[in-house]
Amino acid sequence: MIRRFVNLVLEEYYGSRKYSLHRLDVAKYLFYPSTAQAEAANAKESNNGGGGVGDKPNAPKPPRIKRLRRLPEPSMRFSPFPPADDGEDKRYRGSSFNDDTFILLSPGSSEGRILHATEGGRTVVYDADADAVSATASSFPARMERWPIAFSVPGAGGFMEEKESLYVMRSTIRPPPPPKYNHYDPAPKEQDPCSGDFVVLDFNKPFEWQRLPRPPFVPDGDRPGSGSYSDIRIGSSTVVDGGRTILSPSFNVERTYCFDTATRQWRHAGDWALPFYGRAEYVPELGTWIGLSSSPPHHLCASDLAAAMDAHRAPTLQHVWDDFTPPPDKDSSIVLNRRFPLYVLSRWTEWSLLGVSLVNLGSGRFCILKVFNISRSESVGFSSYDSWSEEKEFTVLTGVEVVRCHDGEGGLRMVKHKSRRCEFGSNHWLL
Repeated sequence: MIRRFVNLVLEEYYGSRKYSLHRLDVAKYLFYPSTAQAEAANAKESNNGGGGVGDKPNAPKPPRIKRLRRLPEPSMRFSPFPPADDGEDKRYRGSSFNDDTFILLSPGSSEGRILHATEGGRTVVYDADADAVSATASSFPARMERWPIAFSVPGAGGFMEEKESLYVMRSTIRPPPPPKYNHYDPAPKEQDPCSGDFVVLDFNKPFEWQRLPRPPFVPDGDRPGSGSYSDIRIGSSTVVDGGRTILSPSFNVERTYCFDTATRQWRHAGDWALPFYGRAEYVPELGTWIGLSSSPPHHLCASDLAAAMDAHRAPTLQHVWDDFTPPPDKDSSIVLNRRFPLYVLSRWTEWSLLGVSLVNLGSGRFCILKVFNISRSESVGFSSYDSWSEEKEFTVLTGVEVVRCHDGEGGLRMVKHKSRRCEFGSNHWLL
């Protein structure tokens, strides 16, 4: 399926917990009508010199990014659920955390079915294509936080005959405490391997989240003093064979595990980490996995995971493409008075990457979201203390396409289409 829209969910203002769904037409904002037109625009941009002086070569100007001045009108607004009368969500009350999250359902066959989970883990499904709301399972068995790992696995007969199953896992898992820290139990008890950090919702009977076993890299807490009990961050994930999930436990632990959705069992895949940051997507037209590289600034990349696993070796990146690189940091100093050479005007401009997201649009097309913070400062005088400074946060949306090379060797290349910059808060979801 080739998607027409990307879904952008934004908090209306900080702390409001009220959200608006904006659907961006990718053909209008992020893509040219054809690959050839995108390549022509890229060639024109690369030939845009900076007007060299003397025998100095022309320096290319930094790319100009058009501003997305106005988002499309919201197609839906989401608000928190009122407190439950049965006390089901009492375990969440009093928490200062904002646990709202949004998950796209059936990404292989639909682009508008969105699950909204709010305080207490209660959920509802909104279908933007049909403009309809439907109820589902009452609540998550545990807090899933704002950006959990989620993926849909189609039913055995396909999406139209047998509905999919939605698997959701916390992106940061806190191991259970060892028994000696369990002050409320008179005697240590065996820890439940199904904690609620990893759950599945079968849409053939969508009334209850089923708990699944914790990943093996999470200490079970059965033996006092064993293992590490710090939070474990899931660094990357993807799906293979349409039903297995590969997880890399953290950015500094080189171990990867597979979860088989048919047997609901974990197994050790290898002592290596996935070469991706966040979620990677398999593209059947290209026969490879596309994602964002694990190293900043997290460029678009490709890796053949199936070949690596068949050969029992760590996967490597076959391609890394520069989808968007911010300008280099700048600093300048100007002497304001020759009689006082230490009396200078100093200026600094620094870019920092705050977050990235990748959405698969089908047929090798992707939307990349990157959030940047620009810090500008200025000082006048004999010291380095800033007399003026400001920080600004903005987002860059980029449409890219990965196609095969015409070299007879089956290589891949990236064609960049359009980029748009916009400003919105940190609470956002690109679906």
